[in-house]
Amino acid sequence: MLPKYQKLLVTTDLSPLGNTAVLHAYAILAERGGTVILWCAVDVSGMPDPLYAQPTPGETLAEERVEIREKLFSSLEALVPEEVRAEGKVTTKIRVVEVSGPIHDTICQEAAAQEVDLIVMASHGYSGMKHLLLGSVAEHVVRLADRPVLIIRGRK
Repeated sequence: MLPKYQKLLVTTDLSPLGNTAVLHAYAILAERGGTVILWCAVDVSGMPDPLYAQPTPGETLAEERVEIREKLFSSLEALVPEEVRAEGKVTTKIRVVEVSGPIHDTICQEAAAQEVDLIVMASHGYSGMKHLLLGSVAEHVVRLADRPVLIIRGRK
């Protein structure tokens, strides 16, 4: 029996490469419909502890975090292709998630929590020294995920 993908989690860092994964996710569901979860992470591991941080005058850290989340939400919303909006077959759910640990763990946890059928993400396809220094979130997700993962490889 052929797998039927109805719910996809597509991750992006909002880079041009990351955004190509978004287009591929919508292409998979364009004919039959389904749900695309546009997912972006905010790394909060480096954010200062609000108890000890010195906020800028007139603005608190909580307000800054809300502003960041709103900007990311708007950026993700802008990635939904117009033809998808017009046809109405594919619904979009936008998720901005705060991450303080390894992002690949969070992606796999999110995929399980949202009960998605497929994870779609981009990879630069680095090898050699770049791969050693930069690592690969996509590679870790492929190893850890308990569901299929589609990797969109970047052009060199």
